[in-house]
Amino acid sequence: MKSVAFKPNPGRMGYRELYRVCGKFSTGVLACGLKFLRLLGAQKDGFGMRTFGDRLPTCDIDSLPRRVLSDMDGYLYDLEKIGFIPCFGYSLEAYGSQEGHAASLRHKSGVAGANVLYSRCVRGDQETEATIFAYCTPLADDSFMVTSGCKKMMDKPSHFLGESMPGCSPKEVFERHIERLESAAALPLTIKTDDQLEDLILRYENEDAEFNFDRGVYVPMTRSEIRLGEQLHDEYQGGFGAGRRRRHLAGAFVGDDDEDDEEYDEDDDDESDEDDDSYSGGDYDD
Repeated sequence: MKSVAFKPNPGRMGYRELYRVCGKFSTGVLACGLKFLRLLGAQKDGFGMRTFGDRLPTCDIDSLPRRVLSDMDGYLYDLEKIGFIPCFGYSLEAYGSQEGHAASLRHKSGVAGANVLYSRCVRGDQETEATIFAYCTPLADDSFMVTSGCKKMMDKPSHFLGESMPGCSPKEVFERHIERLESAAALPLTIKTDDQLEDLILRYENEDAEFNFDRGVYVPMTRSEIRLGEQLHDEYQGGFGAGRRRRHLAGAFVGDDDEDDEEYDEDDDDESDEDDDSYSGGDYDD
């Protein structure tokens, strides 16, 4: 898929999914009530992300922001202890006062890839911040076996075979991931190189994005929203978005779905876009 700037439309989520994403009981009940009354939609506040398109913007893990690496360090250490090799990092292109980064690893046996993901979002005096980890192995039938150490949040495509183990250690989650692979209906494919890991992550991210566009949970941002989002992000980067840390939905996303501007199309824009020890499985070929 091509690279597209998008924003969430929580009004198109299922009720259970929306409740999970909200986190707090009161916020979840409020959001579900607004959805029932058809008052929950995509905001026009400049908050959004951009899909990767046909290339993952990889970098050295050590080049990620120091404060991000500080939050990731514990998981990275635990993953290396159980045989994972650090490969590369990457960052999401974000709009608004938010950011997202990842450190990607692969197991020395080729049995799985791993991601340590950091996210932070600030809206006014409310802040959400999280660092999570997940394992992923491609299967021969084009599905993905995913086992994570965090709570289930958004729904995934049916061929994303996910299991969540919140509160468990990287070692415990990895052991469960191996158990699931051993009983998988399709042959697990090995990940032997950084290029194969990059291809796996890009395919996973793009298929997840396409799923959310198809069901209306992701909608394209307009040019004016992108400009606002870039301004907010520059201000956030300048001060690192100081705010209070609260693990709940940052804003209720209340608004209508009407766009007062043309949807952003990358092809029409003159500006550049810089801005989840032994193993025997199949080979993973691009």
